[in-house]
Amino acid sequence: MEQRSVSAEQGSLVSMWGLLGLFIMKGTVGWLTGSKALLADACQSAADCAGTVTSYLGIRKARLDPNAASPSRQQPESAVAIVLSALLLVAGIEIGISSVRSIANGVDEAPGVGAVFVIVAGIGVREGLIRYKRSRDNRCGIRMDRMGDNRSDIFASLTALVGTTGAVVGDLYDMPVLYVLDPAAGLVIAVFVVRMGYRLASGARATDRHAIDDADAQTLLEAVQRVDGVIAVDEVKAREQGHYIVLDVLIRVNPRISVFEGQDVAQRVRRQLTKRFLHITEVNVKVQPFDPGFPYKSNHSDDELSSMLQ
Repeated sequence: MEQRSVSAEQGSLVSMWGLLGLFIMKGTVGWLTGSKALLADACQSAADCAGTVTSYLGIRKARLDPNAASPSRQQPESAVAIVLSALLLVAGIEIGISSVRSIANGVDEAPGVGAVFVIVAGIGVREGLIRYKRSRDNRCGIRMDRMGDNRSDIFASLTALVGTTGAVVGDLYDMPVLYVLDPAAGLVIAVFVVRMGYRLASGARATDRHAIDDADAQTLLEAVQRVDGVIAVDEVKAREQGHYIVLDVLIRVNPRISVFEGQDVAQRVRRQLTKRFLHITEVNVKVQPFDPGFPYKSNHSDDELSSMLQ
């Protein structure tokens, strides 16, 4: 479990720095060449970087502090997500307004051809980051359930590539009518950026719980109930940390057992869930005494285990 958490943390860290580098490179070249599409593409890379930052903070905090994922604890990564989402919303709206103004006023020049090369290079780098993170997660048995979100950046880059290339071709063949393709692509990508900012803000407001369908909830419940020493399971809650799941579980044990034995039961619950469900990276188990109001029943003999009951 520790190895998987470290691997997930390192994968998110590499993706974060890679996306930050893409944002700086695209933004600088887009500014110098005057490409609205490339500037919007830079904002999209920043949006993906913001999502990776919150994922990295959540994974790191869950690894260093097992109680960090508890809903009762304040989540600093949620505050970071809200700030970043606000910046993304402002940037997306500004790029969209600027693109609309360029289209309305008429575009009299095409962006520099360097913008096309940077977009192509950015697509290659982004694809490499996705493949790296996927292979790292597969080696540790972690499922990537939200690859579609990662692909949004490449889709935005393809849109920018079409718009910028069209404008450059219009400049080469003296077809000014094609100049409008660059700001038009910027407008389309701006919609993606605003959508990403909104989703990031919405996710930050709901980081304390993640809906589990009935089938998954029943499967998790049965897995916990099979653990030796668990008498009852009061609740199983899930939180999404990027591509990974953190569970909060409340179990009931025999009140006659020692604190050490109770923690041993909790540890077995953690091992059972993280070993059986590969997309679960952390399990926070809260142990409470079971009080049914009648004598306890046990499936163990007194010689085998006098205090721990099933």
